[in-house]
This record gives sequence, structure tokens and C-alpha cells, in this order.
Amino acid sequence: MKKILLGLAVIVAVLVVGGYGLFKIKNPEFEDLYSYYLHQDTIPVGKTAVFMIGLHTPEDYDETWWYNIYQHVAHVNIPWPIRIVATKDRGVSLVDPDRYYALEEFEPKRLVDRHGSEYDVDKVPYIEKYRQGLVEWQPPSESRHLDTGDWVMQGRADGIPTPAGKRMNLAKNWYYGKGIKQQKIPADYQSKRIYEIAFGMLNETYPGVPYAISDTLDPYQWHKKIFDLLDSGVETLVLTSPMVMYSDYEDFHNGFLHSFEIVREWEAENGRDIKIIIAPPMGFQKAMRDGYLLILKDKLDTMPAGVDIKMVWSIHGMPWLAKPNESWLKMAPQYTEAITADAEALLAEYNVGRTEVVVGQDHFAGHYWDPEEVYLSTHRAYIEGVEAGYDYVLSIPIEFYNENTDTLFTHAMLNFEEFPGYDVYNTIDYPDWDEPYTSHYVIEDTDIFYLGVPTGDRYRPYVAKAIFDSLDVVLSQSERLVANDESL
Repeated sequence: MKKILLGLAVIVAVLVVGGYGLFKIKNPEFEDLYSYYLHQDTIPVGKTAVFMIGLHTPEDYDETWWYNIYQHVAHVNIPWPIRIVATKDRGVSLVDPDRYYALEEFEPKRLVDRHGSEYDVDKVPYIEKYRQGLVEWQPPSESRHLDTGDWVMQGRADGIPTPAGKRMNLAKNWYYGKGIKQQKIPADYQSKRIYEIAFGMLNETYPGVPYAISDTLDPYQWHKKIFDLLDSGVETLVLTSPMVMYSDYEDFHNGFLHSFEIVREWEAENGRDIKIIIAPPMGFQKAMRDGYLLILKDKLDTMPAGVDIKMVWSIHGMPWLAKPNESWLKMAPQYTEAITADAEALLAEYNVGRTEVVVGQDHFAGHYWDPEEVYLSTHRAYIEGVEAGYDYVLSIPIEFYNENTDTLFTHAMLNFEEFPGYDVYNTIDYPDWDEPYTSHYVIEDTDIFYLGVPTGDRYRPYVAKAIFDSLDVVLSQSERLVANDESL
């Protein structure tokens, strides 16, 4: 008996050790690139190139892009092996294209799949299968405030995780469908106009410095563009991001990390070392703040004297209580505190009454992720402005310089929850992408204005200068570049 028990104990020990080892392999610790950034040598050596890597929302609906962003979110937030269950293909996600958003079960009139088809592979309409009891309502996720439910036909596999199909349906039918009259998202256009100016400044100041821009959700082009730069004889690669402020989620554990991995792959194949420098974020540059402040100033110039004004600088937000070591928390105060002080100084120049400036976050400051309200949600900032009797509450999203599916849809839904006049089914009409998109709501005696992003000829040059200035911090340290006006 003792031998049997001993044998069982050994087996259990092996399974525990082996299981833990597999868990660590499947959930590896990230390389600490934030510390690398803090302590790096920022002086370029030899031929230098710039590589911008980050999220770029496409203008037209792209099912591959939306599938990839689901996978990115799932892999970052859900550990293995829980991820196996969470991302399971449980059937075909369906949506009523006329009721793409719903918190409670309803009687659908039509059902379509992620390809937009009303018919299953056997040519039977999905709505008929619903009537046969083969399609079930899936309630919204508790962890996403105001998440929508969806319909799932569980009779066959769809070939992708069912939650991915849900997100793709929402994007296709809401963001790129009935949610906006143009059925296009302005982000790519607005970003590219900024990049044209920023990298034009780069070419003027440092002629011959090659650069490339890539999307983290296009891994083939990401890999190819880095290899192409290094194949051209580059010795120093300067990494930057389109994000106003860096985070582990988008940059140190994603865009920058995988760029390092691609560079190391190239080094191993070519037997030559590459120096990598991470440029500071554009949010550290005064020009970035100045662009948002100009939007605020232009609005203040139209307002009557003596009014009480609350200014809300809004940020994207993350579940900070669940991610207390996020690098964003260490970096962002340099930006948010400075722009808060800037706004207070600007308001002091006007003949107005009471003023207040706060920073609110659009996501993850609700009951699920922040039940004690440690962080101020943008929505609560609005409501507290109303309760305090402010005449105006103004808001500008200071982590965005383009209108995208977050700012136009999901963040708006959270920020304007239960506002008179706001409805998820309102169709946005935004024909001129060179003018900020704005919205206006009235609650009691308070006017609430969303003032939009720094787009167009009046505002985008500030963002472009911030991008250039962040690169110039690094490139100006190269005696070779400064002396020769080139990287060759």
C-alpha cells in the first residue's frame, strides 16, 4: 500500500510540475521593455531608420482585421488554458441587421452571419432555424458595460471563435453599416494626413533617413517592412508608436516587443547586430497638448462671459485595478497633469465664472472593473458637472487624433449613456473628415459638448509636429545625421 501511495504521489507531483511548466510556457512573462526604454542608450549609430508600429483602424470593413483584433484582445487578457474555453467555436454567431445592439432577448425579424448571408450552408434561412429552436440568445458579457447580446446557432462550427464572430458582426452591421451614413471610418484618412506632414518634416530635417509604418494587425507587412529596412543597411532602428501615450497593452508587450523579436530574427539570419532605440511618446511633446488646447480655445472664444465651465480631458482607460503594473500608469501623468495645468491656465485668461478641469476615462471605470469608483469615468465627470450646476461641460479625447470605432461608437455609448437625444441607433453623418466631428447634449441647464479630435489644416499640424519632435529627441543626438543631414 505504501508503494502504491508513493507511486501516486510521484505521479501527482509530476503532473503538477509538468502542468505548471506548461502553464508558464503558454503564458510567458513579457520582456521588460519599459525598463529598457528608461535605461536605453538613445544615441543612434550609423545608418538610422524609423519604424512606426501600432494599431490602425481601416477605412472600410475588413473581416481579417476585426478577427485579428479579437485575437489580440483575447491573448492579452485571457490566460491559457482558460483562453481555450473562452475562445471556443460554439457555433455560428448571428445578428439581426436591423437590431444589431440589444441588452435583452427579442424576437428577431432577420438573422445574418458574419458574411452578411441570411442562409446557412444548407440554404435554409437562419431565421427559419431560429423558429425551429436551433438558434439561442446569448446575453451580454458582465465584464463589458453595455455590451450587446447576440444569437448563436449551435448546430455546426463556424471555423472561428464564436465571440470573434459576435465582434465581427457588430463591426460590419453597426460601425461600418447603419451606424454611420458614409459606412466608412475616418481614422485611416485622418492619420495618414498627419503622417504625411510628420514624415515630410523628417525628410526635410534628416534627408535620407528611411522610415516605414505598419499595423500590428497586419503581421506579414510588419515583418516585411522591418526586414526591408534592415536589408538596406540600417544599423540603428528607432521605434515609435501612433499611440499618444505608450502602454504595455499596445506597445511594450505588443508593437515594440514583437518588433524586437523580428529584429532578432533578422540578426540571427544575417550575423549583424542592430541597435534599437524607443523614441519617447508624442504625448510628451508640447505640440501634442497645443493641438487639443487650440480646439478648446476655439470653443471658449464662442462662449459668453461669466458662464461656469467644466473641462473633461478624456482618455481611453484600462482596468487599472486588475493591471496595477501597467506602464501607462507610470508614463501618463507627465502628459495628463501637464495638459490639465495648461487648460486651467487657458481658462484663467477668459472672463468666466467657476471652472474645473478633470481627466476622465471612457472604458473600465464602471461597476464591474471599478466598483469603488477609484477612477473617474468620463460619463460620471459629465453627470457631476450637471449636478454641480455648470453651464457647460466640454470634452476632448486626448488619446485620439482620429475618429475611429471607439470614439464614434463604443466610447460614445458609454460616455453618453441615458443622455436625452443619444441613441445607439442614431446614424452618424460625418461627411467632412477635415473638420472635427462634434456632438451636443443638454441635461437640465447644462450644455455638454464633445469637441472632437485635432483633424484638418488648423489642428493636425500640431499632432504631426509632436510625432516629429519625439523622433527629433533621438535623431538630433546623432552627430552623423546632424552634420551630414542624412543617414547614408
